[in-house]
Amino acid sequence: MNDLSLLRFRGWPDGGSRLRCPVLEALTILNRSRGYDARVPLIHLGLSHRSVRSAELAALSDRAGGLAARLVDGQAVVRGAVLLATCNRFELYMDATEFHSAVDGARNLIRDLADPDLPHIDPALAVYVGDGAVEHLFKVSCGLDSMVVGEHEIAGQVRQALADSDATASPVLRRLFQAALTTSKAVASGTTLGGAGRSLASVGLDLIARRFGSFGGRNVLLQGTGAYAGVVVAELIRRDAGNIRVHSGTGRAAAFAQSHPPVVPVHASGLPDSLRWADVVVCCSGTSTRQLTVDLLAEARRGRIEPLPILDLALAGDVPPEVDQLADVVLIDLDEVARHAPPERAAAVVAALGIVERGVATFRHTEGGRQADPAVTAMRAYVSGIIEAEVQASERRHSPETAEAVARSLRRVSNALLHTPSVRAAELARTGELDDYRNALHTLFGIDVEAGR
Repeated sequence: MNDLSLLRFRGWPDGGSRLRCPVLEALTILNRSRGYDARVPLIHLGLSHRSVRSAELAALSDRAGGLAARLVDGQAVVRGAVLLATCNRFELYMDATEFHSAVDGARNLIRDLADPDLPHIDPALAVYVGDGAVEHLFKVSCGLDSMVVGEHEIAGQVRQALADSDATASPVLRRLFQAALTTSKAVASGTTLGGAGRSLASVGLDLIARRFGSFGGRNVLLQGTGAYAGVVVAELIRRDAGNIRVHSGTGRAAAFAQSHPPVVPVHASGLPDSLRWADVVVCCSGTSTRQLTVDLLAEARRGRIEPLPILDLALAGDVPPEVDQLADVVLIDLDEVARHAPPERAAAVVAALGIVERGVATFRHTEGGRQADPAVTAMRAYVSGIIEAEVQASERRHSPETAEAVARSLRRVSNALLHTPSVRAAELARTGELDDYRNALHTLFGIDVEAGR
């Protein structure tokens, strides 16, 4: 049994069984029945908050610079790759010509990122293929697979992941991510899922409010201007927080404050004073540089009697765990937020799952037909060549008016004749019978068409 047999596979008929010996022939049968060609699968390989801790996801993300490019450049079987790395997940989506080679290559790269201090990540990797990969991304984009079901931030993170992977995303991956975002919009507008769940920021702030009282009139220091910073400010204003300051180790505090009134920026030299001033600290940094050290916090809180709650929403963690040992500091990190995430409302989730199911079916139907594009293009080019030759001959023999009428007539007839064969090609592509169509083109017209996507 090779290492690949230890991975968890999704996209099988039972919807998620754990198989000890995956067989490529089984994948072929399954994917063709669903409208995919198993020689060119869409593949997901990754981890989520369900299998590893947030700090471990952050560690992988910190080391993952250029991961998609290394995969595409180093693996001839991988035509495109997109990395989606958030506080909830570390997922690689691939468009490949071979299943096993692509998964092995990607898994080795991730294992290199994890070694030597995160060896347990390797067996936790999950694989989804074909419909399984499509459905998983759609659920992720809708917030159905988040720590807090229905969170709003994930759609923006999916959109950003696609933008960041512009150089490595293949056409089919671009279509996949765009379809996922379209489905996310449909869920947001057609269900109450967003109201059923709340963002990580609101859940974390609720924890502080329950333990230390409401935010009304309290001083809040925002550390960092990362993905959750804007959401936090909106929540704090809604909760009637007193004064809000923002500090950023990357120098973005002033620009952030300008676009988020009434936030006041804090320069680097003013951080210790702001820590003494603050009643609550919320960390939203998008970097791995930890600004809030144990010594800094201990000195800043000297003489303060009341405890300082710190909500750390940063992916990499803005605050070292040792801070929690300070008697007057209470640290609430992403893992604790996840443990207190509220249960989702069943009706909203069921409605969202229905939209996802329809979205997956639409994507499958469209992509199945796209496999016929090279054959249809070749056939139309062949017929167009004949038509244009006749048009040129007509222009030499007849007046311009007559030649134009002949050209219109020939093109109209050719379009009518080609319509049914074009539609039929798409239908055959969806049922996995496109090879018969390509063979017919070769036999009847001498047209050779390579399988493409």
